[in-house]
Amino acid sequence: MTLKAGWIYIAAALTALPNTGWPGGWWPASLGPSAALADTQGDVMDAAVLLMSQSTVVDRGGKHNLLLKAIRHLGDPTTKPLFETLATSEHPGLKIHGILGLAELSEGNRVDLALIAQIDDPLVQSTVITAAMDGELLDHEQAAQLLKWDGLADEAKTLVAVRLIETGGFRDTATLHDAISNAKNIGAGALAALLLVQLEDSVGLDHLRSVVDTSDDPQRDTVRAMLLQTSNKHHFNRISPWALEIATEPGVDPLLGLLALRIALRFGEPGAVALWQTYYDNAKDSAAGRVRLALTALHLSPWLEPDLFESIKASDDPMLRSIGEAGWHIASDSSNVADAVAALLEFGHPMINAWALVFAQEHANEFDAQVILLGLVLAYEHSPQRGKARRLDEAVQAAQALYERDPDAAVKLLRPILTDQDTDKLLAQAILLGLIRTRSVDAVDVVEGIEDQLNSMDAKGLALLLLARADKPMDTDQLNALALHARGGGRLEDSLRVQAAWLYLKRTGAAEQTLARVLGKTNP
Repeated sequence: MTLKAGWIYIAAALTALPNTGWPGGWWPASLGPSAALADTQGDVMDAAVLLMSQSTVVDRGGKHNLLLKAIRHLGDPTTKPLFETLATSEHPGLKIHGILGLAELSEGNRVDLALIAQIDDPLVQSTVITAAMDGELLDHEQAAQLLKWDGLADEAKTLVAVRLIETGGFRDTATLHDAISNAKNIGAGALAALLLVQLEDSVGLDHLRSVVDTSDDPQRDTVRAMLLQTSNKHHFNRISPWALEIATEPGVDPLLGLLALRIALRFGEPGAVALWQTYYDNAKDSAAGRVRLALTALHLSPWLEPDLFESIKASDDPMLRSIGEAGWHIASDSSNVADAVAALLEFGHPMINAWALVFAQEHANEFDAQVILLGLVLAYEHSPQRGKARRLDEAVQAAQALYERDPDAAVKLLRPILTDQDTDKLLAQAILLGLIRTRSVDAVDVVEGIEDQLNSMDAKGLALLLLARADKPMDTDQLNALALHARGGGRLEDSLRVQAAWLYLKRTGAAEQTLARVLGKTNP
């Protein structure tokens, strides 16, 4: 189980978009009139060499990960030699970045199976496979090829089977039986058993009940939680009877029991709704308990019947009542979903806002999504001081999600906020950071033509980075301002500085020479 947990953690860290930090440390400084005077290509090259060299050296604080994710985020084929070098590194983390970086730059965005085959360490191999699947860099055909490799560890085969079973392309129960027999820890065998359950092989459920549930391994409940989360992520609905058994298990850990109930509800297991109602009724003296149960129902509202939310709607607590209203409207597929969720956002509860972001991205219709995401962006200006930092981060995520879901709507909805001189300066910068986090160079459409109307020099600096990564002309003053940021003359965090430096050098024809210096192929 520790092994599996490590795979999930590392894969998430390596595939996530670069997070530039919040709220301090990344903000660009004001660009004074002298910004264009002293910058030279050589200075920027030196700055880029330093930052990119730091990306190739493992840092205990993880700085190399941030820098490499930022470079990968640019998606520039010119950086290919860097990732080719990293793919041959002895350090697992650098090797993984190299293989994934090459996959992202390849035609069709597919991982090179030959590079995976060269990895001797099963953990590193499994991590690459997991990250490639999560990043959609491994297609169905490649996954099927992996399963035929004699040298592929059972743990890795099980991970590949997860994705293939989700798409209906795997029926090889014998491979999963072998994985259970050869499992070196409780987690490896349990995951194979979960897949057998989904394939309707009775060996899977028997193993979960007779081996996992009865185990005295200290990792038992961690493993069971992992299985429930995996079922939810990959829509393995046949696990719901076992989930309900855990939810009703005497002495079960409350958080594990709630997670199990959530899975049973999600997949419509008979008796799950009645059990939820019993828990909710019994929690009448626990405000926190009722909020947890209400939020569980809210998360599942796209799959639940409206009746479940009646008791929440009847609550005397205003927030619970609003959760009930929102859940009821979603479950009813009513035309008032946007209004109900908007009212819920007024409470500024971090767990509600996190749910709203996911709901808008994955379940809401186009109009409702726009209302909800715009509400999350604007919530910052109306939030109490105590919660402003969190609201600011939510605004970044919402702006990114709004653009990624509907670029045209983002242009229409965000440009007026950015040009309004009364918009909070930090909010304007948060919106721009959200646009930078998207992978689309077309995100510049939100700011193109309004750069001079932005209400702070800091915002103009972020808009400049959007302009630089797009195929748009830049005049001398803009290039000099970009060079200033690249050299550290502003307050950009290093993950943005390395992007600014690379984009400047690309435009001035010095990118390849810079990369050669980083890789030690030329003299400094």
